[in-house]
Amino acid sequence: MKTPTITVLLLCTCLFACSPLFAQQLPNTINVRARVTYIDPDPTYNAIISLSNTSNYDYDSVSLAELKERFKKSVTESGLLWDSIKEHPGTFGFETMRYNKEGILYLYETKSVEGMKRFLNIKLPILQNLEMSSTVEIDSQEAEKITQMALDKAFKQATLLANKAKKKLGDIVALKEHGGLFDKPYQVSLYYNRPPGEFFYEIEVTYEIH
Repeated sequence: MKTPTITVLLLCTCLFACSPLFAQQLPNTINVRARVTYIDPDPTYNAIISLSNTSNYDYDSVSLAELKERFKKSVTESGLLWDSIKEHPGTFGFETMRYNKEGILYLYETKSVEGMKRFLNIKLPILQNLEMSSTVEIDSQEAEKITQMALDKAFKQATLLANKAKKKLGDIVALKEHGGLFDKPYQVSLYYNRPPGEFFYEIEVTYEIH
């Protein structure tokens, strides 16, 4: 069972329609924006690397097949299974990088933080890190929880603003969401200063006030 971590940042704006003519067309409103940061506890980690010859004189006469064997040896020495690494994971591969030499792209996917760290710690001059990311997929239960929390926080802040303005909060007259990628893979780049599996969700709610 997932145990999510959620923080909320509220960005609020208040709009009052004061003109008599405008008031006849649109009631006074309060507009509130609530941003939710959700940390998925079970993301999939992904790393894509390229393998190719370098200008290093130690590798000048080494064939691509030999380079692959050196990489394979480093993988197994790290404690990872060679079968867990996919060669040429996409329709196109190393040729899209437009280098005037041969090379191979590799993809490593895992649910294990330790496994990802081991893979990233494989250091060879013939390797280049191209992408490090985590993939998050928000299921329906998580989506309901995230949405409800954002609505609750928006309502709380709108109520506070209405009270300060000596107004009574009415019904929702407009609702807009930002970043609602539910039930779809959502990719997040890995950084040393950001948690993996970070997902942002934001709603903008407009309430009528009396």
